[in-house]
Amino acid sequence: MTEPPAFSAAVSVQSYNIAGVRIDDLTRDDVLRAVETFIADGTLHRLVTPNVALILHAHSDEMYRQVLNSAALSIPDGMWLKYGARLLGIRLRENVAGRLLVRPLCELCAQKSWKVYILASAPGIAPIAAERLMRDYPGLQIVAARSPSFQFTSRPEEIQDVLAEMNRLAPDLLFVGIGSPKGERWIYDYQDELPVKVAIGVGYAFDVIAGKVAEAPVWMTRTGFEWLFRLMQEPKRLWRRYLLHGPRFFYLLLKQRFKGISPDWLPPSKG
Repeated sequence: MTEPPAFSAAVSVQSYNIAGVRIDDLTRDDVLRAVETFIADGTLHRLVTPNVALILHAHSDEMYRQVLNSAALSIPDGMWLKYGARLLGIRLRENVAGRLLVRPLCELCAQKSWKVYILASAPGIAPIAAERLMRDYPGLQIVAARSPSFQFTSRPEEIQDVLAEMNRLAPDLLFVGIGSPKGERWIYDYQDELPVKVAIGVGYAFDVIAGKVAEAPVWMTRTGFEWLFRLMQEPKRLWRRYLLHGPRFFYLLLKQRFKGISPDWLPPSKG
């Protein structure tokens, strides 16, 4: 498998080690500038948006840690990640939630006449979201909006059908919203076969855009309490993630601090 370079000269960025995961101190505008450079470059660049849950998953899964740490951009997602980083003396400039990148990226794609492919959500959701995005951003070219089966990542025939469609349509940017960590791992596994310049996992963004899932009030997102809103919406599914994972994340940060492990990101040695 050919590994793309971790990050690039698209923007000057400081990278940090947060519980073993590389986090780039990026703003939304940094990401948009980088995407312009990546698409002009013409080769695939994977963008990941680690939040607390994904960092915890990477902590116990070395392969997934590689998925995150080798991405072109590792974008900080979530106010609790931003708050937690302060325990290591890190002041991240912005919380750039993956799902909140969809609209600015679509606006940029409309301006630049770039083609978009959506692979996301339950059956019927992606086309509704695509229709709303094309309405909101005149000129936006969404060449396909596909909702895969729930067994998509373990069905080679369906995967090859998706890849064949992408090769035929030649999109520039791929949004994957099939859940995390599944989506990021799928992009990583098939990076040599994806005919796109930028691929990013965006969680449940298209469920929100299509109106299937309610969006948290802006003040809750800004202050880091979006998790509480989501917990109230889906308590049976999310209680473990939010009530057990959070304390574990802060424990790992305190452990890193008291062990004297540097918060500066040091790329793995190639020797």
